[in-house]
Amino acid sequence: MNGRFKKGENEGKKEGIISSYLSRQFGSTLFTHQQIFSMLVPLILDSFFVSLIGMLTTAMISSSSQESVSAVSLVSPLYMLIYAVYNAISAGGTVVVAQYKGRGDEEMMKKTAGQLILATPLSAIICAVILIIFSHPLVNFLFQGVEAGVLAKAEDYLIGMAISMIFLAVYMSGFAVFRGLGETKKCLHLTIIINLLHFVASFVFINLMHLDILGSALSLNLARFVGGAAAVWMLLSPKSSLRVQAKHVLRIDKEILRKIFRIGIPFGMEQLFMNGGSMLVQIYIAQLGTVSVAANAVGNSAISLFYSAAGAVATLAVTVVGQSIGTGDKKLAERYGRKMILLGTWMIVISLAVMLPCMRGILWLYQAPENTLSIIYRLIAIVVVFMPFFWPSANILPSIMRAAGDAAFCSYFSLITMWVVRVGLGYVAAIPLGLGIAGVWFCMCLEWVVKTIAYWKRFRSGVWLEMDTV
Repeated sequence: MNGRFKKGENEGKKEGIISSYLSRQFGSTLFTHQQIFSMLVPLILDSFFVSLIGMLTTAMISSSSQESVSAVSLVSPLYMLIYAVYNAISAGGTVVVAQYKGRGDEEMMKKTAGQLILATPLSAIICAVILIIFSHPLVNFLFQGVEAGVLAKAEDYLIGMAISMIFLAVYMSGFAVFRGLGETKKCLHLTIIINLLHFVASFVFINLMHLDILGSALSLNLARFVGGAAAVWMLLSPKSSLRVQAKHVLRIDKEILRKIFRIGIPFGMEQLFMNGGSMLVQIYIAQLGTVSVAANAVGNSAISLFYSAAGAVATLAVTVVGQSIGTGDKKLAERYGRKMILLGTWMIVISLAVMLPCMRGILWLYQAPENTLSIIYRLIAIVVVFMPFFWPSANILPSIMRAAGDAAFCSYFSLITMWVVRVGLGYVAAIPLGLGIAGVWFCMCLEWVVKTIAYWKRFRSGVWLEMDTV
């Protein structure tokens, strides 16, 4: 009996020590450490769930044929090029909502949510129409020399993706609001809805009905339509914590849109040109052959599991730092910025420790040929060396500084490094130097190194804290 009592007492002391440590690290007058982690855990599950479902879906497409996974890989950067436009609007909206939340201005939060629901889908409709009309000439012009079968599948997939973007934009507007409010459990609920439906529909359309690339496009549209409808309901419902009304959606508020675009446009330009760079990378990867294209697609899908938890920290940083800025406490914002980098590094290390031993089983899901697998293993080995040291700072620091309104520097510097290092040096390494796809991935890691150095210099200068806020 005494042994059990002592064991329980020791466990209680350990829990007390851990709780005390976490409180010192992450607690403040604005957030307790319990609140920080109650927001983080759903975000991690959200990010991991998206990566896992994306990996399984890619595996299903890959098992259908190497042509199909190559077609998806080719189209993805072109799709992401357009996706960047309304993703930027959502990102700007998250920051504005977070800062109004820190200020405690509920009416302005409602107005911001309404403007997001209005502006994001409208931008997506315009982009979708352009992609559908020009799908054939775009695919054939950008990917000259690629096998005819791959081109045909790429065109079909692009049209399906373009239509689904409209529904995704509605879904993302709700996502942006909930993240700004710190209501990450609602984000997780939306993610579960859209991704489980996508997975199940993909299995039915691809594996049972054998619709191949068309099945993947159909499953995306179905899942995103349901997700978009759910997001709108969660914002407009009388049971919603924010209770957005029709007047907030239908009435254009130029001042709020200006604030959203001031933060979103630099981020959108960054994403636009970064995805343009990614598209160029895909073009010269295509010159290396279908095996390299497939290895790049599968490798990117697999390593997303490594940084999904750290990516959740980047999302959390926008909420935490944004609300800190909203209160006017810049020292608190800086403190939380540093803590988010520390937390992101922990997440990367833990993810690598958990995922690396499972990698053989994970890659087995893709049913890739042996020659493709050998390339993928080399790519993963390159990433593992750099990721713990440079990924967190290169990807979380921009979110921290954007949350304070410092969007332009992060975006423009990211553009420069993307085009000089990943696109320019990547091409030199892959084609003239003959390093192939491994050269491209090495340059991607080198880009993280350059960003880390520049972003830390900016962060330590304190300039990012002097930007105008809402």
